[in-house]
Amino acid sequence: MSGTIQGRVGAPGPTTNTDALAAPLNADNSGPPIHRLPSELLVEVVRYYSQGDTRLRDTIRLTLVCKRWSMIVQGAPILWTVINAAEGPSVVRKALQNAKDALLDLTFNWYTAQMEREAFFESVGRRIGYWRTLAVLIEFPEWNFVSEHLEKSTPPNLEALHLSAGHGQGGRDMILFRGNPAPPQLKEISLVNVPIKLSPVQLRGLKSLTIGSMSTMPATDFLNIILESPAIESIRLRYLDYAPGVAPPEQPSSHPGAFCNSPIRLASLIHLSLVDIYPPFLHLLLSLLTAPHLQTLDIECDVQEESITHLLDGLGHQLATLGSLTADAQTLTFELSSYAFYRIVIGGLDIRLLMSDLPTNASEEVWTWVCTHLGRSLKYLSAHLRIFDWEPQVPARLEWFTHHSTVTKLTLQNDPYYGMAVMDPIVPFLSRPITSNSAPWLFPQVEILETNLVQRHGNDALVEMIKNRHSAEDGKDGIAAPKPFREIWLSFGGKLSIGAPDPVNVGFLQEVQRVAGRVDVYWEKKKLE
Repeated sequence: MSGTIQGRVGAPGPTTNTDALAAPLNADNSGPPIHRLPSELLVEVVRYYSQGDTRLRDTIRLTLVCKRWSMIVQGAPILWTVINAAEGPSVVRKALQNAKDALLDLTFNWYTAQMEREAFFESVGRRIGYWRTLAVLIEFPEWNFVSEHLEKSTPPNLEALHLSAGHGQGGRDMILFRGNPAPPQLKEISLVNVPIKLSPVQLRGLKSLTIGSMSTMPATDFLNIILESPAIESIRLRYLDYAPGVAPPEQPSSHPGAFCNSPIRLASLIHLSLVDIYPPFLHLLLSLLTAPHLQTLDIECDVQEESITHLLDGLGHQLATLGSLTADAQTLTFELSSYAFYRIVIGGLDIRLLMSDLPTNASEEVWTWVCTHLGRSLKYLSAHLRIFDWEPQVPARLEWFTHHSTVTKLTLQNDPYYGMAVMDPIVPFLSRPITSNSAPWLFPQVEILETNLVQRHGNDALVEMIKNRHSAEDGKDGIAAPKPFREIWLSFGGKLSIGAPDPVNVGFLQEVQRVAGRVDVYWEKKKLE
């Protein structure tokens, strides 16, 4: 078989003449079958199984198998296009040599790199015309080493750009591509803690956009990108605690005349994530964006009294979306942790609300609104409630969940760092009827209990709670008994030395089995006999 191998599937690029490489060494069909494999198929097999940060080192090893494999592998540019600084300088140089004029996928991760960033970009910078994707992750937002290439040049074939930095403040704002419009092939961009002015780049036709920790980005710049990218599929905004231009004309924007309050319909948008967004900006986005085919909506915010209106009014504009995201869900998950952190996951909807600065009645009012505006009643949908840590207001919040949901699985989990005392107060509330007539027991429908509230000595309160719920008489004193547990999953929640096994208190586990009766009891995910 003869032919050529393209340097990149589905696009023009360098080709490898397999005739020149490779008639099989065993033309008489003798010898190992692998030697009779056509060259182009061997290349495809190698490409398919190459993965991870050291794929090129594995590729180099293949050149040592035999002369024929060495010729084929080194002569196939497609096998050398994924270049990661984690491979080290010698491998990077070899890859650039063998890749010839194939388009390159480049990665520099400060945490894994085996070469200095300046050396890496000096090497790959000579091939900027062949960059297809560039991903850079550094510890601190110092971007001078890359600005030489992204500010003063325009990679004409760039399809994806990912720049991310850790803590700290960046320096001067960069202007990409000499202030010229971005390459038309650029469809995916992710910028986290990067001082970049986006307005001159005139991003258009994006499929994916991620922006994080860029508090100086004017709101109009983002809206302009969305307006120019009607086929966008994924939007992720993170930690934008201020967005100039949200309330024009009082606040500045890059294009003052471009601000609009008309709905923005994004028919292709399937993923939308808004985490810790400046409340007026969050309200603006929820008010303007319409995504009829949205599959996942992820919202996280710190709700203050002054921002309740922003949140609820914004969500009010998304009622149709909330309904479609949750319509087919058969179960839901609630999370409750200290400092009044609530989370609900149902279908494609994930909402996380921190309401530590709100009084109990206000936080419950907000949460009630959310749970009653999802297009369906959640009260009778099977729910998994996960409770982490403890605070004095937890008992009242537990009653709220008992009234507003049907919890069939309950997870009680403490952080070993803080010790058992943090979560111990919760168990007695589950061990006896409460005062409320409408819900005499907390979570009477729970059938699965999962907890790590177990110390080396066990947990007597936990045993007492299981015993009381299982022995409660239905109808006694007019009180309906809770369902007995069907499954009990236990694990150790104390501090352990590194590498030490979880201690097993056989007596405690036997006592749990005794009071639980014919119930499946698990210790560290293993069923007890």
